[in-house]
Amino acid sequence: MLWDLHSLTAVFPVVVLDGVPRTVWLEDSATPGTIVANFTVQCANSSFTANVIQKNISPMTSFFNQPNILSDGNYQVSLGPSAALDAKQVSLYVLTYSAHCAGESDEFQLFIRVTPADKLECSSRSGIGRVPLQVPEDITPGTYIYRLVLKRRGTSMLNFAIENTSLPFEITPDGIVRAPAAGFSHEQASKVAHGNLQAQKEEFILFSSCYRESSVTKSISENTGPLQEIIQVRASGENVLYQIISPSTNYFTIVPETGVIKNTYNLDLKRNPSLAETQLLVKAYNKLHPSDCATIMVNITVKQNNLEGPLCSPAVFVTNIPETIPIGRTLLTLSCNDPEDGNSSLHYQMEDAQSPLYSFQMEGPNLQVNTTLDCDSAVMASLSFQYRAAILVRDNGSPPRTTRVPVLVTVSPVNEYAPECLQRFFSVPENAGFGEVFGNASGTDRDYPFNNIEYSILGAEAGAPTLFYIGRRTGQLHVLGPGPLDYEEKKAYHLTISLKDLDNDANPNIQMTTLCNITINVQDMNDNRPVCDPPFYERSIYSTQARTISVVQLACTDKDERSELIYNIVGGNTNGRFRMDGNRLFPNTFSYNHDGIFDPLTFELLVQVTDSHSIPRFSTTAVILVHVIPWTTTVPTTTTTTTTVPKEPIILHKTEEYWAPDPWFVVVITLTGVLLLSALGLLFWQFCWRKTPGEMSKPLLQNKEAPLDPSLTFCRAKGLERNYIMAEEPSKKKGKESTEVLSLPHQFDGRAQDPVTGQYYLFDSSTGARRWV
Repeated sequence: MLWDLHSLTAVFPVVVLDGVPRTVWLEDSATPGTIVANFTVQCANSSFTANVIQKNISPMTSFFNQPNILSDGNYQVSLGPSAALDAKQVSLYVLTYSAHCAGESDEFQLFIRVTPADKLECSSRSGIGRVPLQVPEDITPGTYIYRLVLKRRGTSMLNFAIENTSLPFEITPDGIVRAPAAGFSHEQASKVAHGNLQAQKEEFILFSSCYRESSVTKSISENTGPLQEIIQVRASGENVLYQIISPSTNYFTIVPETGVIKNTYNLDLKRNPSLAETQLLVKAYNKLHPSDCATIMVNITVKQNNLEGPLCSPAVFVTNIPETIPIGRTLLTLSCNDPEDGNSSLHYQMEDAQSPLYSFQMEGPNLQVNTTLDCDSAVMASLSFQYRAAILVRDNGSPPRTTRVPVLVTVSPVNEYAPECLQRFFSVPENAGFGEVFGNASGTDRDYPFNNIEYSILGAEAGAPTLFYIGRRTGQLHVLGPGPLDYEEKKAYHLTISLKDLDNDANPNIQMTTLCNITINVQDMNDNRPVCDPPFYERSIYSTQARTISVVQLACTDKDERSELIYNIVGGNTNGRFRMDGNRLFPNTFSYNHDGIFDPLTFELLVQVTDSHSIPRFSTTAVILVHVIPWTTTVPTTTTTTTTVPKEPIILHKTEEYWAPDPWFVVVITLTGVLLLSALGLLFWQFCWRKTPGEMSKPLLQNKEAPLDPSLTFCRAKGLERNYIMAEEPSKKKGKESTEVLSLPHQFDGRAQDPVTGQYYLFDSSTGARRWV
């Protein structure tokens, strides 16, 4: 009856065995098909039928058939067709069977003891009549014809004889059939001889004529298995065979040809204590002359073998501890005892192959922490935070036996460290675009998983949360909104960043937070154009104004702090009469020579103001309108002074009317206008070639007194250009009257030098006439 310790109720077996023998004895002469055992196996519940199968045979062999079902629940075990038992080779077979009933199973064993048969048995070659032989009549006398082979030898000496004595053959004591010593006669040719060979036992006393030698001793360990070679005895001579004379034992056997003594069964001193000391008397004899023999005493000592190691509780140790457990803390106290010798002392040590090494140590039966069990390392992460080791418990038996107690310690992470900030100052260009990354505020965390931090912006100055964004898991700082930053308005922002670690503790609710105050400096970039106030200037100067006196100073500024304003005249500077020095406009020397260069009286200067030499750069244009009043530099020969009476400016009004004619009309009008303008141009060209020199001087004098109205600048400039061309072109067709007037010395009262060409000329201050010297 079995007892279930959990329910404390009786549990009955489901398989009932009846008639199963514990041990079956078989002679090794048993033939295939021999019945080994009969037994009955039934299920406790009669509604089910038992099923028996052969599970294992030790040692492995095919000599035994599967259980044969004779009837319901009745089984029979027999020898297989290949069975050839030999007690000298294997003296014990263990057959293990498994019985199944309604999903439940039970195992039982059948022990087969093989004993040597005390009878002779010839091999299949025995019997001349069974194996026909042909012998030539002229065979050499005494020639070997046939040899009798015994499948199974007896334990006594053998005598061989031919039953049919009329046969001419001879047989030796070894069972060798030979041709007759006189040979065969002619009459015996083509005859068939039938005869049986007999081998008879012959009992006799061996001790009377054998020589007794000294003894030998051999010590072996128990439970080493059957057919283990124990000792080999040797005798000198020819045709030597060996035999165990006494005692009659089934535990030891000797190989007749070699003298090797083996055990036929497993030597277990617990089951058979008498095997501790055994004396075997072994005889060696000449198989051709059995009386020629010798004996020796073999003393076999079976030593108790320490087969079982210590038994420990628990057999496997598995635990879970936090990584902050202190060094020296006891995790386990083993309870071990030695079943072979309960009073023997046990030794405890850690197995060398710890992972990681030296994590634990043994103090007697106590398992202690030897090093810091740290989860915050990549090595422990690769080991799934599990420490593996084994405790070896060794007894003092012979040989010493050890028991291995596996240890598996899982270390739970503990959130030990708060996140740390790495960088607190950042810079961002003021022209940074939307979403642009300008820094990384990520921190570090020494707890595994490393740097597993969540980021957020907590506190900030007004407007800052809408200007910046931080990546929740990356810590990268981004700019929000297109062009939100302006260095000229705000140069720095101060934010508070929250760093919270995640999944660093076995309890997910245990987290640590660190606050970092960071500063974001806005970098000044060239992103504003210069501004001139006012953008338009108008000045009037005399043509004789000194070159060191500025005409005007531009008032231009740029919001960008690092900008450097550069001023250049890009338009309206006819003949290069003005120059810029910084933001100041200075004049050069003017020329108003009717016979040479005649500068405009009004200059519309375009001054480009640029804020940088490199890219990016921005610029603006200021307009300076300068009216130049010609002032003649003279060397007077008299004290006559001249007075210039300025004329009133003429104001012109232009009215534009909008008219949208049909397309065909526009084409006709355009073509007509082109033809008309071509005709007028040709007429004007002809008219200019026919004018006299006297008539050419009139427009020159008339235009000299032209008004200085700014609104007439364009018209005046064209007139001056025309007069300049007419004055510069020397006329080869001057009339007589003109020559006489210019040649009079009293008409020129001054001498001057042209500032451009450097050539001297004479002039009349009253008429304005000039003549080159």
